[in-house]
Amino acid sequence: MYRNFKANTIETSVEAYYKDIQHYLDYKSGAQLLLNHTIETDVINTEGKAYGVELMVKKLTGRVNGWISYTYSRTLLRVQDPISNEIINQGKYYPSNYDKPHDFTFIGNYRVNKRFNFSLNFTYSTGRPITLPLGKFDLADSKRVYYTERNQYRIPDYYRADFSMNIEGNHKIRKLAHSSWTIAVYNLTGRKNPYSVYFKAEGGAIKGYKLSIFGQPIPTITYNFKF
Repeated sequence: MYRNFKANTIETSVEAYYKDIQHYLDYKSGAQLLLNHTIETDVINTEGKAYGVELMVKKLTGRVNGWISYTYSRTLLRVQDPISNEIINQGKYYPSNYDKPHDFTFIGNYRVNKRFNFSLNFTYSTGRPITLPLGKFDLADSKRVYYTERNQYRIPDYYRADFSMNIEGNHKIRKLAHSSWTIAVYNLTGRKNPYSVYFKAEGGAIKGYKLSIFGQPIPTITYNFKF
């Protein structure tokens, strides 16, 4: 559903969706993925559902413009394969690896004059699902790890802010090329958003580690020109 306001300068939209999922492959519990030449033996057939609502407000004109969007979405799976001996989460629905319920994005632009404008971008999303080790136990004279039910926990939420300033060249009608400078900072707050979380056995204990990419502010300067 779409509707515009104030002489079509403000756009709004609401979208909803629902989808049944059939014959989706997921990994078995304890699957070995690295250098596995028969990986088809470590997958299982699942079914599921995906649904959500997307909201957006967009301002197209004026010194201050931009848009705000919010999405609530779920992707859930379950094992209902009668010929399989694999049971995940007691046959109940569990979040898929791509299930991130909340997603929020803000993009704002402010034009000071014909040559200078600023932009601020902010994005937030729920962390991806993860299966955590809860403890260790002995079985057949070997150490085993006891895990939670699949995807019952999540890595920390993701959020990032970016800032940029654009400086236009002069606006003479007759000149060889049009040029501009862009000065920007990616990940303005320097947040170390975890890309993934992994675990290692060290000194008889299981320790967790976060892998972050670009976990610090990254400034850039760009020169643009066109004929």
